Amino acid sequence: MLYLIAGIIFIVLIGSFFKRSISIKNVPCVDIDHHDQSSQVVDVRDYNNLSTMKNFDSIVIPIAYLRRYFHEIPNKRVHLIAGNQLEKNMGVRFLQKNGFQVTGYSLTECTCTNHSKDMLV
Repeated sequence: MLYLIAGIIFIVLIGSFFKRSISIKNVPCVDIDHHDQSSQVVDVRDYNNLSTMKNFDSIVIPIAYLRRYFHEIPNKRVHLIAGNQLEKNMGVRFLQKNGFQVTGYSLTECTCTNHSKDMLV
């Protein structure tokens, strides 16, 4: 019985790790100045981290509020702005699960110069 409970806890922890840490494929890192103009820019950073990389035509929905307010995104094609890899992974997975096509992402802590590992060639 103890092994069964430990096994269930282990599976839940592995699922949580996968959801947060494993990199997203088929979604390229694109500089915000070169993103697809037909897609809506969605910024999932916290409100207090918005001072860098401002984009005035973006919809700001922090990752913690994305589940509650994702229906306010008018376009099904989305370019994501995130503060780090964790926000990017969780945001892309959530949006794809809810029918959005994520055309690319931009991170504030990098410049997207060499991200071939995050792109499917």
